[in-house]
Amino acid sequence: MIESSEKRKLREATVAGIFYPEEADALNAEVDRLLAQAEPLFAERQVRRARAIFSPHASLGYSGDLAALAWKAATGAALTQIVILSPYHRAETSLVYLPEAEYFETPLGAVPVDLGSIEELLECGTLFTRTDIPHFEEHGIEMQLPFMQKLFPRATLVPILVGKTTKPLVRALASALGIVFSERAEETLFVVSSDLASCGRRGSAETRAEAEERAERILECIAQRDWRGLLAEHDHDALSACGDGAMAALLASPLGAELEGLVLGRHDSAAYRESEEERLVFYAALAFVPRGEGL
Repeated sequence: MIESSEKRKLREATVAGIFYPEEADALNAEVDRLLAQAEPLFAERQVRRARAIFSPHASLGYSGDLAALAWKAATGAALTQIVILSPYHRAETSLVYLPEAEYFETPLGAVPVDLGSIEELLECGTLFTRTDIPHFEEHGIEMQLPFMQKLFPRATLVPILVGKTTKPLVRALASALGIVFSERAEETLFVVSSDLASCGRRGSAETRAEAEERAERILECIAQRDWRGLLAEHDHDALSACGDGAMAALLASPLGAELEGLVLGRHDSAAYRESEEERLVFYAALAFVPRGEGL
């Protein structure tokens, strides 16, 4: 829930005890374990000081290994703020939702919101609105926070929920990211909180193959920095990456122009599902570094 007081307005944790441990000691130990075991797909080199990452937002039991891999790729950078872009899954309108809350909480403590950046984003157009209700309903930002708290405890948070994906929304957000963050890009990490693709609950061979092909196309669009291709995938299939609008905006912005994406790891949820009735989801961890610094 959103808790107000004279001192601060707090967005309380909503999926603690569901998607990750509710007790601070247990969560601390689990994040430490995931980070310690995180090894990239390309073992010949550890990626460090990534400018942006693509990190899944399922429960830690499903995709925490990949989230840890993505976040570990950003270590070594002197970061003062972290911008987390997440889809608003229930969105019916094409808006960018910014919080009123001054802090976002997990069992590890409260993360301060960069209120100055929020104000600057609000000035970037009519598609930007400030309300806590979508942030209360969404878990995509919250699932990234334990890693942020462990690795970058002094950084402030800029939480951005992206509504219904449309080209005007993507263009507006891309422009705003460039306007607000270009001058301090080297001390800012951009996190796209997103799963990769999914298929029907029974996960038949046909739909699984289709989802795998869709995941490959999404990764190819990212590799080519083809934000228009990501939007085309979204328009073609509703089971495309849930964070495709956020990813497209980052790639379309001046901040993404010189970056290349490296796939650090990927898998699906088949090994973690309780039954074949459960929807099959594909996940990936990516790091974005300046072109020429890739593997």
